Amino acid sequence: MKTTGINQTLWVAICALILASCEKQETTVPVRKDIEEAVFTSGHLTQEDEYTVSAKADGIILSLSVREGDLVSEKDVIALIESDVQQNQYQDALAVYEDAVRNASPDSPQLQSLKAQMVQAEKQLNFDRESFLDYKTLFETHSVSRLDFERAELQYRTSEAHLQALQENYREMEEALTLNKQRSLAQVNTQKALLDDHTLVTGASGTLVTVYKKQGELVRRGEAVARIGSGEFIMKLYIAEEDIARVNVGQSVAVSLNTYPDRVFEAVISKIYPGFDESEQSYVAEATFLEYPEKMFTGTQLQANIETSSRQDVLVIPTEYVQPGNYVQLDSGEERRIVTGVQNKTWTEVISGIDESHVITKSRS
Repeated sequence: MKTTGINQTLWVAICALILASCEKQETTVPVRKDIEEAVFTSGHLTQEDEYTVSAKADGIILSLSVREGDLVSEKDVIALIESDVQQNQYQDALAVYEDAVRNASPDSPQLQSLKAQMVQAEKQLNFDRESFLDYKTLFETHSVSRLDFERAELQYRTSEAHLQALQENYREMEEALTLNKQRSLAQVNTQKALLDDHTLVTGASGTLVTVYKKQGELVRRGEAVARIGSGEFIMKLYIAEEDIARVNVGQSVAVSLNTYPDRVFEAVISKIYPGFDESEQSYVAEATFLEYPEKMFTGTQLQANIETSSRQDVLVIPTEYVQPGNYVQLDSGEERRIVTGVQNKTWTEVISGIDESHVITKSRS
């Protein structure tokens, strides 16, 4: 029984020590540090010159000759869209144009017919002119009557007017046929452009980032088929309205990429877009790397802190010691309200309420 009593006493003592240890409070004192104020933002990687190749015509994709990661040059063919109907329309327009070219040539039947009529009319005019001059001489010598002279003059004037009319008809016919040829050529060019719309080509060299469609799939005019990127990798950062006024070109940025979760990369703000992005409900800025990751992928998500200002000798305490309502607990047990400034997950600036002489406590949970 005596041994049992000693064991019980020892057990009570051990429990008391454990409870005291559990209730022990951690303490700290305010310290002065140099702090940096920053704007937190998120975003993603993109390339300087990214563009989308979209369909310009409706139809089935007959061939798709590229895959993600392929390098492409300017004017490379990406895909072909069915074009049987458009091909027929182009061939029809081409046939009309070729016919118009033949009709507008000097050897065309229409112009040759008018030429033949003009040659005949010119011969008739020469004959009537000679006859008129003969009658004029005879009339002046009173060898023929005025009626015969006037009849010869009328015939001459009629032949002259007839030739002039034929010449005018020839000129008008030539102009009409030439105009028809030009209009036919314009129609050929239009149909050719529409036919070319069934061939999707690149606008600039780069890397194929995304292919949105597959061979045999229906595509509509305006639908994206592929996205191509080129140039340096940059960051698109989405900044809240309440923070944008503090962001300026040239500010330093600490970047954490989802592909490198344990590293922080240095960057700098290079561009701030002037307008509010409705789709993202934020303002947009660009940042460029000062040090590049070994591998980068378009669309990689990231988080960044934009350094907006820095201050020296600022009084701070660990944020975990700040209680709701900006209260801290002193080691004497007193709860004191403090005025705080800049705060993050680690540190909270103390503007007033305590100083370096105070010891503050935090109950260990």
